[in-house]
Amino acid sequence: MHNDEERTEKLPEPVPAADPDNGNVTPGENVPSETQNPGFLEIVYGTLFDPVNTFRRIAPHPPLGIALLIVTLVNAATALMSVFSFRMFPPADLPSEAAYVWAGAAPLIGFANFVLWYVKWLGYGAVLHLVAGLFGGRGTARGTLTVYGLAGLPSLLLLPFQGILVVARAGEFVASLVMGTVGVIVLVWGIVLLVLGLRDIHYFSSGRAVATVAVPALAIVFLVFLFVALLVLGIISILPGFPGDPEI
Repeated sequence: MHNDEERTEKLPEPVPAADPDNGNVTPGENVPSETQNPGFLEIVYGTLFDPVNTFRRIAPHPPLGIALLIVTLVNAATALMSVFSFRMFPPADLPSEAAYVWAGAAPLIGFANFVLWYVKWLGYGAVLHLVAGLFGGRGTARGTLTVYGLAGLPSLLLLPFQGILVVARAGEFVASLVMGTVGVIVLVWGIVLLVLGLRDIHYFSSGRAVATVAVPALAIVFLVFLFVALLVLGIISILPGFPGDPEI
């Protein structure tokens, strides 16, 4: 006859809750299997209004296919609206002939923006993934591209404002003011989503996610500043009277 102690099974020790800011996150941890693959509309709504839970749900199996579909639809909508915007708001002080050419080139400009967005998505996504790896990220390139694509969803907010401005035939000043204000909101919203997404996809802290987003942006600003400085110095050096020029 066995003792009660021998019949008693040893209970498993409780698993501590995942805390991304402390780094104790394991891929797929505390994510129920039935909630790991949200659908299209769930991802769209969740990314915009419940990003923390949404990114944690998709982290184990990033839905790159759905992200690609979302990116394509958003990209197509913004490119189409940009065509109307280019036609309605050409650059100021253009001669009538140049304005006519600008309006005719609007579809080509919209198509170029559509294609270049994919180039930016793949290129900048690769840079983000590389930087995330340098900061100890454990996610995949598939996850980085998924998050980067979904972080562009707030750009949908631009569409109704562009549509209203086009229909109302608003002046250039009003259009610039409205679109500039909304553009800043969309930019900040997208950066926040990108930080949250990279944090959960790469299983590291919020600070490292912020650094992952900031380092490439700061590097681009530095390179642009360096290029402009060298360009200005080059122009100055060929101007008459520059110190060091041989006297004639």
